[in-house]
Amino acid sequence: MPKFSHTLRYLKNKSYLSSFWISIVKKYRMRRLSNEQIEWIIKAKVNGKFTNKEIADVQGISISRVQQLYREYKSTGVIHVQKKVGRHKRPVPESVRNEIVELYRKYRISASYIGKILRAKGLHIRNEKINQVLKEVGFAMSEPKKWHGKKWIRYEREHSNSLWHVDWHEIKDPRWKGLWLIVYEDDSSRFIVGYGVYPTPTSKYSVDVLRKAIEKPEEILSDHGTTFYAVESDEREKGLTDFEKFLIKEKITLIVGRVDQTNGKVEKFFDIFEKKVKFFNSVDEFMNWYNFIRPHGAFDIEKLETPAVIYYKRLPKREVIMDPTLLENIGGVK
Repeated sequence: MPKFSHTLRYLKNKSYLSSFWISIVKKYRMRRLSNEQIEWIIKAKVNGKFTNKEIADVQGISISRVQQLYREYKSTGVIHVQKKVGRHKRPVPESVRNEIVELYRKYRISASYIGKILRAKGLHIRNEKINQVLKEVGFAMSEPKKWHGKKWIRYEREHSNSLWHVDWHEIKDPRWKGLWLIVYEDDSSRFIVGYGVYPTPTSKYSVDVLRKAIEKPEEILSDHGTTFYAVESDEREKGLTDFEKFLIKEKITLIVGRVDQTNGKVEKFFDIFEKKVKFFNSVDEFMNWYNFIRPHGAFDIEKLETPAVIYYKRLPKREVIMDPTLLENIGGVK
């Protein structure tokens, strides 16, 4: 059976009630009093300045509620204190707290990713609680609520080395401030296949890093930077950049993005770099962590698969064409 106070709230919102019944509902509806209001009611009763009806009218409650609060005060000698609304918060078990801390120390990932890993293990902990644990140990700070726009549809190549992204980034960390970082990122796996730190971005350095990269891609996506593409007419008259010449020689297709278009995946990488590099002693140490230790959020975080694992899993299978009769000659047997 519904409570009387719930019924009053329901009736109060009905427009067809007469003004008389609306006044009755307003007068006798159950109100949640603050501790300051309860203290005022008890003091008013003790001083004897107001009647029960006057106190009830001032606070918008029933006379019986005034009498109840005063009766409780007389029997206990303590003014009633309202309890907080809602369920009591259950503390996170110590073993789970330790696991949350260890996951963050190892992978430096957000509360939402830690939550996915824990849920895969059968531990259902809300992301808010995980974030609270990280705050308590100094691994996270309070941030303003983020506005979530429409969900992006992620596009990526099916195989590794199908497309690489390349871009330069001026490092902001005080230890290497003013130096420039160039990375080549595999589109399919997010694996950093090549990188380098230089005093200034040049086309020659772009080629040097590409030469040392782990493999050779089919295509490379870059912006209109002059280190990659001779965009201006006077530069174009001087000829191709070193970078363009190298791609032609190696039969790699260059894809140049629109002037107003950002290279989203590599920009996201640079964002992670600036947030996490402070935990490492060198850029090499960070790159090792990013490629081989940190599970990437673009894939199934529960499987803890790193960009390196995804890179090798998605390498295209190469067909081997061989004359079957050659097998007869193995070991000198004809």
